[in-house]
Amino acid sequence: MPVSPASGRPETFHRVTSHMAGMHTRHRAEASFSIVPRFSLSTLAVVGGDLSPPPSLTSGRTAPRRRQKEPVWLPLLVEGCRMAAELPPQCRLALPLETPDSFPVDLLNHLATVLSDHQLAASKLDFEFTETSLAVDSEILIYSLAALRDAGAGLVLSGFGMGLTSLSLLRDRSFSGLLTAVKLDRHLFHHDDPAHLQAGQSIARAVVQLGKDFGLNTRAEGVDTPETLHFLQSIGCQEGRGNSLGKPQSLMDFLTDQKPARSAARKRKRTS
Repeated sequence: MPVSPASGRPETFHRVTSHMAGMHTRHRAEASFSIVPRFSLSTLAVVGGDLSPPPSLTSGRTAPRRRQKEPVWLPLLVEGCRMAAELPPQCRLALPLETPDSFPVDLLNHLATVLSDHQLAASKLDFEFTETSLAVDSEILIYSLAALRDAGAGLVLSGFGMGLTSLSLLRDRSFSGLLTAVKLDRHLFHHDDPAHLQAGQSIARAVVQLGKDFGLNTRAEGVDTPETLHFLQSIGCQEGRGNSLGKPQSLMDFLTDQKPARSAARKRKRTS
């Protein structure tokens, strides 16, 4: 039996312990990251998922990573691509690469490496950005968005309606082909004041109509009640996520839930 010169232990020992360490790492990652199922609001079928990162990525526990100058969104990108590679063909995974100040300038370099590692097509991914990230007209931003679009990735303006929102940004990015979807924020549908709730619904209705006019996919988060679901269906919002549709799941649970749907689809295909 070959022996490792470094420790004198059998080589098979190192292979086994390395494999076990990889399994433990993967189980820890799956326990911390989850997928929120995203549904078609017309058919209520699962069309994809939104990656939900652990709270540690936005809490003080990320301080050592920041000191090492590793982007906060990099673990999300790496784990998101790994999980997306295991999803059914019809499911796309949305990654919330929401940076507080600006667009991540080194996103493309990291993405190319991770896609290659997992043999994953960019068309399996949607990238969500806040308005702050997309508002600056820089060459890096325009080039990066165009490269992602040309690779087949989705480009989503998320958190629409949460704060000060520019309709001109929605128009400009849509007309230049640098946006494929807009995601309505949950705060538009959840308010104790009836007047504020009505105003939020009016904004949602207008944005969905703009999405249709601009050729954008429209999504909503916070579909937590039957009333919210009915409202979004009535205004023609295409996709949604929330507690009334499906709660966050581990990758394993998400894949398990999709097996019956895939079996039914195969049966329909054979009988057609």
